[in-house]
Amino acid sequence: MFNAFFKPLLIITSLLTLISCTSTPSYTNIMPELNIEKGAYTFTNSQPWKINSQDERVARHLIEIVDGDNVAQLINEQQSLRLLIEKSLTQAWLDNKLKIDHTSNYKIDIKLVKALATVTENTASYDVSSQMMVKIALTHQGKSFIKLFRANKQWDAAFSANIADITKRMNKQLSLLLKQIVEDQELNEQMQAF
Repeated sequence: MFNAFFKPLLIITSLLTLISCTSTPSYTNIMPELNIEKGAYTFTNSQPWKINSQDERVARHLIEIVDGDNVAQLINEQQSLRLLIEKSLTQAWLDNKLKIDHTSNYKIDIKLVKALATVTENTASYDVSSQMMVKIALTHQGKSFIKLFRANKQWDAAFSANIADITKRMNKQLSLLLKQIVEDQELNEQMQAF
């Protein structure tokens, strides 16, 4: 009877210990999907725009896992998030007939202000607070227009932090943020009339 009870318990405990000892990756791959209907907003402004981007994040890592001892594990993006955002927005604007010229005096500055998921691990669960902020600045001969776009998400889940699930949710969050930027009526009107 003693063996019949403790043998399965020992196996389960061993498996849980083994699962909790798996190493956390140091990089993750963010790949947003920007599904915007081509021609949803058509730019007719004949002036071409020069697109630049900057990474202004204070925290340059993407995911921060904090356990009960307040010891943080940092996970970085595998490829530059700034360049990924610039490429996605540029392609969406090109699809909507915005003219691009690397020598133009009409400038679009894409500033990545924040992209961070803070994960707090508890005994049998974890909480995630993910914040993303992108600032778009239009400038031409002293005239400027600036708009800040945000996407915040919070969720919790059982067991220890699942990086694949966190990455998947951040992909969706970034995709929605980029869609919000491309479809923003005020920004599009400014780009049209500048």
